[in-house]
Amino acid sequence: MMAIRSASRLPEWIAAARADVNHGLRGFADGLLADLDAVILGLSTEWNSGCVEGRVTDIKLLKRQMGGRAGFPLLRKRVLLVAADRRQHRATNQTAH
Repeated sequence: MMAIRSASRLPEWIAAARADVNHGLRGFADGLLADLDAVILGLSTEWNSGCVEGRVTDIKLLKRQMGGRAGFPLLRKRVLLVAADRRQHRATNQTAH
């Protein structure tokens, strides 16, 4: 379903997972059902938050690496340097294709 971005089979998959007591993904299916509209929209749209999540991951990594060793000014500088480096790599990869 995720590879072809289609949510048409999702309700029947959720029903099958919830019907089987021993299904390993039953709890996951319950969670999907709780917010079904958002899940269907997420499966059927081209938009995603991958770029933002990548930046958040970069920032968390830097925070863990620095772990109280330096103040905010140095953290800010490192975040900006990593962002600039990512932009440079993205521009290089786009022109190479």
